[in-house]
Amino acid sequence: MNIACDARSLVGRHTGVATWVTQIMGGLARDYGHSITLNASKPLALPDELRLEGVTTPRPTTPWLPGTIWLHTRLPSWLAARRPDVFVGSLGVVPRRCPVPAVAVVHDLTPRTHPHHHTLTNRFCFNAYLEESLETAGAVVAVSKATERVLLRLFPIVASKLVAIDNGVSDFFSPPHPEDDGRNIRQRFSAGRPYVLHLGTIEPRKGVADLVEAWERLHSLRSAPPDLVVAGGLGWDTTPIIARIQRSPYRERIHLPGYVDREAARDLLRHAEVFALASEAEGFGLPLAEAISCEAPSVASDIPSLRETGGDAALFTPPQDPAALARTLHLALQPDTADDLRRRAALRAPGLRWGPAITAWNTLLAEVVAGRSPRTTDGDGE
Repeated sequence: MNIACDARSLVGRHTGVATWVTQIMGGLARDYGHSITLNASKPLALPDELRLEGVTTPRPTTPWLPGTIWLHTRLPSWLAARRPDVFVGSLGVVPRRCPVPAVAVVHDLTPRTHPHHHTLTNRFCFNAYLEESLETAGAVVAVSKATERVLLRLFPIVASKLVAIDNGVSDFFSPPHPEDDGRNIRQRFSAGRPYVLHLGTIEPRKGVADLVEAWERLHSLRSAPPDLVVAGGLGWDTTPIIARIQRSPYRERIHLPGYVDREAARDLLRHAEVFALASEAEGFGLPLAEAISCEAPSVASDIPSLRETGGDAALFTPPQDPAALARTLHLALQPDTADDLRRRAALRAPGLRWGPAITAWNTLLAEVVAGRSPRTTDGDGE
């Protein structure tokens, strides 16, 4: 099978959608021998996992165009000339007048459900073309049951072609080796001290300001709380978040390393006293799944997608409630609770791998190429 994929997420720094493209497209090439073409509007940074036989990256034509314009103008001509068997819209949108069967992948709908947490450009590029893409795609894939339910509620027309294929975690994310005591990573990121960790892009919906306030409240609950490491690249509207951090009375104990590479992210997760994801909205919660795979004691917002990802291997707390988050962090830092969370994480981690998702994608794409509708969802639209 010849598969073309929107790989714009591989341009620049790689975050969640780039991980999805890497793991799903790499798995389809490696495990099933499919030919994969990674299309992008600009030169992309190909991760090692995609340096495989059968994976190609066409040179973008110049002058480079903004991604959405490229998707709807240049890409259809390329697809018409090359005629792949199927196109995968990894960012939820497929080209208008797409000349080949297409699948739209929806990671989350926050530009629609939480527009105040996105830039005007992001809202327009997603919302302006989303409904048309959902109507014309041969199949629509949600990356979690939680995202599937939101899709059904907002766009019931997709019910007959909507399937949920969960995201996963690479086995790269794993517990530390016995001889690794975490001293090096603490020296590098937290001045040698224990730390609570946030990992992910810094932007309003991630709840970083709430986490900072909750961590400050820990000082009234514990005599010597761990430092706070807020690791991740700067997203949009970060000025108020950074200003909040700068005026913290404990500013010298808050560390902002910026974007960290995959190896550093894994090591930070392996040795965090607690990993905290205080997001207001998520489609799947990949950092939480990665934390569980590293057996980090984890605390997350009590929202459907994170409940689905974390299962019984995390503690949950209401979003946008720093006082409750502080109490939950305090509980997670208790040695008995932390040990129990690590044990639960070890049991849950094997079920979070990418293998089942790759298999499901192989089946789905074969159905779309053959002109068959995917299995009708059994979601209830809540």
